[in-house]
Amino acid sequence: MYEVFEREKVLKSFIENKEKLERRNNEGIEKYRKGDFTLKFSKEVKKVKIEQKKHKFLFGSTAFMINSFEKPEKEDKFKELFANIFNQAVVPFYWSDLEPEEGKVRFDRDSENIYRRPAPDLVIDFCKEYGIEPKGHCLVWNGFVPEWLGKYNAEQKKKILERRFKQIAERYGDVIPSFDIVNESASNYRRGKDVLFEGYDEFGLELGGKYFKNNIKILNETNEAIWRDYVTEGKYMSFNMQLKEFIRKGLPFDEIGLQYHIFDEAASFENNERYLNADYMMEILDIFDAYDYPMHISEITIPSYTGRIPQNEEIQAEITEILYKTWFATKNMKSIVWWNMVDGYAAYAPLGSEEGENRQGGGLVHFDMTKKPAYDTLDRLINKEWKTKLDVCPVGDEVSFRGFYGEYEIEAETVNGTEKYTVSLDENGKSVRV
Repeated sequence: MYEVFEREKVLKSFIENKEKLERRNNEGIEKYRKGDFTLKFSKEVKKVKIEQKKHKFLFGSTAFMINSFEKPEKEDKFKELFANIFNQAVVPFYWSDLEPEEGKVRFDRDSENIYRRPAPDLVIDFCKEYGIEPKGHCLVWNGFVPEWLGKYNAEQKKKILERRFKQIAERYGDVIPSFDIVNESASNYRRGKDVLFEGYDEFGLELGGKYFKNNIKILNETNEAIWRDYVTEGKYMSFNMQLKEFIRKGLPFDEIGLQYHIFDEAASFENNERYLNADYMMEILDIFDAYDYPMHISEITIPSYTGRIPQNEEIQAEITEILYKTWFATKNMKSIVWWNMVDGYAAYAPLGSEEGENRQGGGLVHFDMTKKPAYDTLDRLINKEWKTKLDVCPVGDEVSFRGFYGEYEIEAETVNGTEKYTVSLDENGKSVRV
């Protein structure tokens, strides 16, 4: 028997805080995601069409299913649906699957396939084909560590880990702009004596500073150290305390990632104070925003749970809209990454089953590749509401307008015919000569 949720119970806190949220989000989006721009033309123009083609803000998802679908037509559909709304793809670098046999690393596109762990080269090919920015995940984690590493002592493990960093940097340092350098070390997994070694997170950040000098180095943290901790610890949540410590020590990282997986069982989805409390959400964002580091909502699971219940899927879509607006409106937010786009292909579960993380039904697309309401919601926000498209008449040789940050195609009607230009407009370049 599948659970059917009551909207008023699941969304209770968001409904009660609707006016406060809308005011915060409308003001934040207008202030932090948009700017006033001026286009200066070298000749007289009669009319100008302005159309935003790409976002500066990164909307991403995992590309872990590249080369792993059971049917070629599903592979093609996945790529089409992905590229329609996302401009960032997460590339898997999980150590146990990237190097299942010591010294034999699965970088090459012709490597033996592992489910949900395509060779990085395959994902890079996908990114290049569709104009998507890749992001590497993750270089140091006390999980998915190869079994063969267990025979080494701590000092030997450090040398082997450094070799891993060096190999990845040499191959992908100029290709992948950003990496989750250290993953989930503030939560239960930090003291990894049995798998890695004491202080592996600090050592990993130091390696990141050494080998990825020109890349964005992200410190990524799990739910438990943020949203769960906040309920009992308030501002003393463990990720907040870790950040203070790492900053004090001067460890090299550039940005911070906050995961948001609602992995709770269906029975506790209604009245969920941990994740669906609007006041908590705004307070937590304010705490981390105050560090003034670029931020990511780095891994997202918003469930509709199993059973394909239309009412539950509509609730998932409504939560998605509220949270994306709230995150998009946050000053230092840089990206939002949905973790599993398609139902039935999540972690710790056989393909297509309702086991493991598949229980949450946290995809934007059903297993049969039909879109869920949440997909349509993101399509509307990303491709319509948050993109600028205008027809304007110039004043002299200039056109001024307000729009979202990103890449624009400018079509100018002149006495000599129509001319097209591509320009990038953001907070660093608000006046452009075309």
